[in-house]
Amino acid sequence: MAIPVDPTLIREIKRHGAFDVSACFHCGNCSAVCPLSDAQGNFPRRMIRLGQIGDRKRLLDAPDAWLCYYCGECSDTCPREAGPGEYMAAVRRYAIAQAEPTGLAQVMYRSTDALAILTLLLAIVLGAFLVSIKAPAEARQWLFRLVPYETVHNVGIGVGVLATLAMAAGATGVLRRFMAGAGRPTGTAVAAALRRTLAEIATMKRHRNEAASKAGPWSANAAWIHLAIMYGFGGLLLATILDFVFLVILPLHLSTFWPARIIGTLSGAVMMAGVGAAMWRRITRAERSVGQSLAADWWLVAFLFILGITGFWVELAVTLRAAGPVQDIVLLIHAAMAMELVLLTAFTKLAHVVYRPIALFAYYLRAQDAA
Repeated sequence: MAIPVDPTLIREIKRHGAFDVSACFHCGNCSAVCPLSDAQGNFPRRMIRLGQIGDRKRLLDAPDAWLCYYCGECSDTCPREAGPGEYMAAVRRYAIAQAEPTGLAQVMYRSTDALAILTLLLAIVLGAFLVSIKAPAEARQWLFRLVPYETVHNVGIGVGVLATLAMAAGATGVLRRFMAGAGRPTGTAVAAALRRTLAEIATMKRHRNEAASKAGPWSANAAWIHLAIMYGFGGLLLATILDFVFLVILPLHLSTFWPARIIGTLSGAVMMAGVGAAMWRRITRAERSVGQSLAADWWLVAFLFILGITGFWVELAVTLRAAGPVQDIVLLIHAAMAMELVLLTAFTKLAHVVYRPIALFAYYLRAQDAA
């Protein structure tokens, strides 16, 4: 079946990252050096070709873009300096923007000013929402002289509902697209693909194997940095859930739940080590893969860094029983940013925590069908 060429697609993708893949003449060098290229040797060449001819459907239906960890080998050795690694990163940003239905992700990726303004406005809304339900009466009275309580509360709830629906719509759409080429898998095939997906997420074995030849400390290895951030963030989430269960839900009348405090402290330290290493790599441009960081890339690591700093501040204040307006403000900033990070999942780079596992699952399922 003939596929009409659509030159607008490559221009749209370019608005989500810097690359010059138009210089690519498909020599195959990128597929030859890519540690993730399959036996057919069409990765990442196939994705580049789909972008060049403008086949939007097959580009978005393929999980391939999410299999790439952007090691930069392809770009480093490309004889035409076409930036295939940068292209794959831009395709992932483009896929995130196309998956969510509101159009906010496209605005945030294309404009640094829009990203900053939307982030600030949402922080103000969430901060006001938290004040509306948690702050002392005198603080609430000051706020509600400016904005009615019902408005603050309803806007806060509305933002949460909108973000949840956007993430649900994006995940459902991506799953449907990726699974369209998997046929009718058996229960055994699904279970096997799920096991491989969970193993890869937990260990990042493919990512670590790709970076195994690169010498240096763990902080120079992108795979270990990702693992530190992932497990640190996961541990903090677990500590938050435990605190909520044992301090709020259960009638135990505890002021501190020490297991959660220990888990949170250790996890925070691990996450901050990973975030610090990631920021240092971007500042020093340690590799090509972090040498062209967009504002949207910096947004996530900066958010996590501020969350870590304010989190440790709050923990120290609680431990020392320190009270005052400064501690209240830091707590408000920490809580509002934590909520914002979760609510903006569908619109930012954080969406890869949802889309990459779906892509891996579809890829492993298809691999079994082809075997």
